[in-house]
This record gives sequence, C-alpha cells and structure tokens, in this order.
Amino acid sequence: MKKKKGSSGGASLDSLLDTMTNVVGILVILLTVTQLGVGQAVERIKGAVTEEAMEESQQNVKELREKLALEKEQLETIKELTQKKDNVNVEEQQALAEKLKKELEKLKEIRVDIDKLKKQIDERDKQVQTLEKEIVTREKELADIKAKLAKTPDPGPTPNAKIVNLPNPRDAPKGAKPIEYICRHGRVIRVEIPALQQLAYQAIAQSRLVTAPEQAVDCAKLEELFENKNVGNRDWRIKLKAVGGVPYLLLELREGRGDTTERLSKSNALFRQEIRKINPQLFYLDFRVWADSYDTYLVARSYADQRDLMAGWTALDPNSDFRVPLGGNLKLTCEGYKPPPSSPKPPEPDLPPPTKRDLPGGKID
Repeated sequence: MKKKKGSSGGASLDSLLDTMTNVVGILVILLTVTQLGVGQAVERIKGAVTEEAMEESQQNVKELREKLALEKEQLETIKELTQKKDNVNVEEQQALAEKLKKELEKLKEIRVDIDKLKKQIDERDKQVQTLEKEIVTREKELADIKAKLAKTPDPGPTPNAKIVNLPNPRDAPKGAKPIEYICRHGRVIRVEIPALQQLAYQAIAQSRLVTAPEQAVDCAKLEELFENKNVGNRDWRIKLKAVGGVPYLLLELREGRGDTTERLSKSNALFRQEIRKINPQLFYLDFRVWADSYDTYLVARSYADQRDLMAGWTALDPNSDFRVPLGGNLKLTCEGYKPPPSSPKPPEPDLPPPTKRDLPGGKID
C-alpha cells in the first residue's frame, strides 16, 4: 500500500482498525447465532420433558426416600440385636441346655405299649356303645311313661297317698276355736258335741225319768232309754253307757252319712263346702282319726291345707268307741258313780255353725 503524501513519518493505524472492526463484526455474528441455537435447544428440551415424566421422577424420588428410611430402621434393629447378643448370659444358656438334655433323656426312657393302649381304647369304646344303647332304651321308656301320663286324667289328691308333712305339735293360737271332724268307717264328717249333748238331755227330760230337780236317775234305766229310743240327729245315733260308774254318750255314725274318700275329690263334697266358709284366722280343725280311715283323713287334710286352715289330729284304736261325756248336772245312781265336784251350766241348745265351745290347750300340727 502506498504511503500518502504529506503524512507523518509514523506507522499507519488504518489496517489495525479494519482488522478490529472485522473481528468485532464476526463476534457479533457468532453471538447472534449462539443465542439462536440456545433458544432452540431450550425449546427442544421443554418439548421433551412432559408432566408424566415429571410425576414419575417425583414418585421415584419418594420410593428412594422410603427405601432409605427402611434401611435405616433395619440397621437400627441389627444394632439392637447385636447389643442384646453381646449381653446374653452364657452360663444361663448352658444351664438351660443341660436341663433340656436331661428332660429329653427322661422322655427316651418312657416306653409306651401301643398295643395295650389300643386294647384299652377298644374296651372303652365298647362300654360307651353299651351305655349309649342303654340311654336310648331309657329315653324310650321315659317317653312312653310321659305319653301315658299325658293321657291319664288328674284324679286330684289320691286316697292312697301316704306321705304327709311331719307333725309339729304346738298350742293352737290364742282365741282360735276348734271345729271337730270325725274320720271313721272310711268317711269324714263334722260333729257338734254340745248339740248332741243337748239332744241327750232333751230325751231324758221327755222320758219322765226325772220328775224333780233333786231326783237321781238310775244309769241302767238311762241305758235302756237310749237303747230303745232313736235319739240323735240325721248324722249321729246317740246311746248311753256307764263305764266304771261314769255315764258316757256313745256316738254312732248313721249309715251313708259323711263324705267317702272318693267323694272328697268332688267340689260339691260336704266337707269341701263347709271348709270354704271357715275363717282360718278364727278357727282350726280338730280331727279324730280311727285307723280304718287314715287315708280319708289325709285327703281331707290336703284340702284343708289348700285353704290354709290350721289343723290337729288324734289317732284312735279301730276297736274303740266314739264316746263323749254326758255333761250337765244330772244326778245319777250308777254303781261306782261319783258326782262331779261342780255343777257346770248345761250347754246351749242352739249354736251357730262354728261351735262356740272353746277347748283350752287344743293342739295343731
């Protein structure tokens, strides 16, 4: 390049400026190109990474964290076991091992006879089968008995019953009055002794044997009077006998009177009708029972118990007579007779259904 005329003698800077300009231009071009390429790369990366890939990556990270936590726990467990193993008492373990060995030796010494056990089991099985057959037989018999009982009508209190409560003799409640019943000849019937005594005195008065208050009557004549005259009521025939010089009234039950054992099972039996009217707070039953009517008494007593009626009873010999005192103040000339020390008032002729005669010291059971 030719030097210009008139320039100074120093070196020219034009070439340097041209070169620098060119370098700067090239750098600007490279920078522009580089920016374009980076932008396209970012766009390509954004397009390649989807939401599903992001979620999957997050899930993987979560699983890795869980595995890491599990590994840590296992590591801690191993450390604890290692520490426990280091603390194990070796002597105790050896003693336990020796004990187990001895027990094992004992078990080896025990010998079991299998055949003998089988025989015993077979015998027991046979016994069980026999018992099962017997049980079945008994159950059939029981079922037959129940079927027969279901078809059998209820007869009420059985006259053949022999089981009663044990007697508990005690004084009757204060103020309670007895109502007397007789159980004889297989029948039960009420007896009002004061009323029968009054009938006896009426018969003596009607006989004209006593014409004056102070007149004494011979016992033999009295016996003849009651033997020949039908004295009494519809239930009882009254006779008179002098026993040891003491006159007694003999009470004989008329034929067909009273309730039989069989009739007591009926609700219209006279005995059952009468006890329905008795107040158990004021009265109690006093039974005189002959040996031939014990069954009758038991049936009658069972109905009295159903009514909560207190009762007592006296057992009498089958051959004994039913006799009661004559009572009153009648003068007699019987052989060996001794008059009573006092003169009680004669019994009242008309008495209400429960007798007003109060017997102190009455017993119930």
